Amino acid sequence: MEYSDHARCPNCSSNMIYDIKAGALKCESCESVISISDYDDIVQRKKMNNVGYFSEGARVDTSDESFDAEDMNRTYICSSCDGRMTPGAAAATDFCPFCGNAIVFTDKYKSQRVPDMIVPFTMDRFDFIDKYQKECRQRLFVPEDFITEAKLENVKAWYIPFWLYDLTIEGSATYQVEDIGEGKNSYLHEIFEGVSEGRIEFHDIPQDGSKEVDDRISQRLEPFFIEDGVKFNFAYLSGLDAKIYNIDSINCMKRVESRTRETMDRYLSDAPNHDYYKVISRNYKMTPGKISYALMPIWNMDIVWKNEKFPFSMNGQTGRLVTRFPISWGQLFTCVGTSLWMLGCFMFWIISHDIFSDVDTGIKSMIAVSVFYGVAVCLFFPRLLFNSLKNTKIFGVLFFLIGCYLIFKSDGNPMGKALFRLSVFIDLVIITPMCILVLYEQVKEQNKIELRASGDTYISPDKYEDPTSLSFKQIKSVVTRDSTPIMRYGKEYHPD
Repeated sequence: MEYSDHARCPNCSSNMIYDIKAGALKCESCESVISISDYDDIVQRKKMNNVGYFSEGARVDTSDESFDAEDMNRTYICSSCDGRMTPGAAAATDFCPFCGNAIVFTDKYKSQRVPDMIVPFTMDRFDFIDKYQKECRQRLFVPEDFITEAKLENVKAWYIPFWLYDLTIEGSATYQVEDIGEGKNSYLHEIFEGVSEGRIEFHDIPQDGSKEVDDRISQRLEPFFIEDGVKFNFAYLSGLDAKIYNIDSINCMKRVESRTRETMDRYLSDAPNHDYYKVISRNYKMTPGKISYALMPIWNMDIVWKNEKFPFSMNGQTGRLVTRFPISWGQLFTCVGTSLWMLGCFMFWIISHDIFSDVDTGIKSMIAVSVFYGVAVCLFFPRLLFNSLKNTKIFGVLFFLIGCYLIFKSDGNPMGKALFRLSVFIDLVIITPMCILVLYEQVKEQNKIELRASGDTYISPDKYEDPTSLSFKQIKSVVTRDSTPIMRYGKEYHPD
C-alpha cells in the first residue's frame, strides 16, 4: 500500500508547515522550529524504532474498482481522520478537507520520478503582495479603480516541475546580415553573406514540465539560480502547493532545442553587431547531456477586474515579476495633450516678447525646446506628475490654465504669430506622435509576456568556441530614402 507524507511535530503531533523566511519547518500549534535536516533525522529514528506511521499522511485508496496504478488522479484516505480526498492528477500537495493535515503526495513522485533537487523559496507571501503593491504604484498609467477594486484570487506558492538540460551544439551556418547607415536624407543598406562554424555547451537549460503553467510566464521568470538548489526532501513542500510533471522530458526537449538553435544562429552570424540577420541554411549537430528533474519556486495569483483576469507571477527565489496590467488611455492622452498644449503656449509667449532677434534663431530654439520638452514628457512627467488619477486631473487642469494664461499675456507681433503656427505644426506632427509612441512602447514593454527566443543565459563558462568565419562577402548595397529600421536583431533582414 502506498502512503503519502505528513510533516508532524515531534513535540505535539500537530501540523508542521515549511516557513519560507525561517527556511525550516514550523509547528502551527506549539510554534516549534525544526530544520529540514533535523526533522529528517527524527523521521529516520522513528522508522528504525518501528514508528514509521509517524510521517504517514494518507494512503492511496485501492479499494475502488476503477483504481489504476498508472493513473495520477488518485483518491486518498487521510491517516488521521479517514477522510477521503481527490486532489487532482497534477497536484502533489493538499490539505485534508476534514482535519486540515498538510499532506505531500510523495507516492506520485515515486510513481513517476523523484526530483533530483529543489530550489527553496526565499520570498514569502508578504514579499509577494508587497511586490504587487509596489508594481501598482510604479507602473505607468494604471487605472485608479484597478488598484482599488481589483480582487486578488488564487494566491499560491507553487513548486513547479522543471526539466534541466545539458546540451552541446556544433556545426556551421550560411547567413546574411544587414547593416543600416543613416545619412542626411537617406539610408544605406549593406547586406553581407557569410559562412561560420562553432561549438557551444549549455548547462541546466530549464523548461517547465507542467501544463498548468504557461511557458511564456515560466520562461520570463528566468533565471533560477540552480547552484542554490538542495537535495529534494518532501518537507520543503509541506503547506505549499506543488505539482508533478505532466509533460515528460522528451516533449519538453523540443522547446530547448529551439532556444539553443536560436542562440547558435546569433553566435555564428554575429547578430549583436548587425541590425538584422537571416540564416540561409544550417548544419547543426545537437548532443544531449544530463537531464535533471527539479522543483522551482513560483508565486502566482490572478488579478480579477471587470470580469477579466490579469496574471501576476513572481520568481520565488529572485523576485522577478511577470504580469500584465490594464492601461488608462485617458491618463496617457491627458499627459501628452496638456503637456504639449502648455509647451506651445509657452513658446508663443516667449516669441511675442521679441526675445529672438530673427526667424532662424526662433526656429532653432523652438526645435531645441520641443525636443527637450518631449523627452521630459516621455521620461519624467508620467512617473512624477501623471502617476495617479488625482495627479492627472490636477496637473492636466493646471497645465491647461497655464497655457491659457500665457496666451492671454502674449502680444501679437507678426513674427510671433508665424513662429507660433510653426510650433503648433511641430507639436502636432512630430512631438505629439513621438511622445505617444514612446509612452506606448514603455507600457507595452511593461506588459510583455512572451517566450524567450534564445538560451544565452545558460552557456557554460569557457565551454564555447568563438565562431570561425570561413567566408564573408558583400552581396548588396542599397540606398533608400523612405526606409528606416523597425527592430534590431530580427531574424529577417530589412526588405529591399
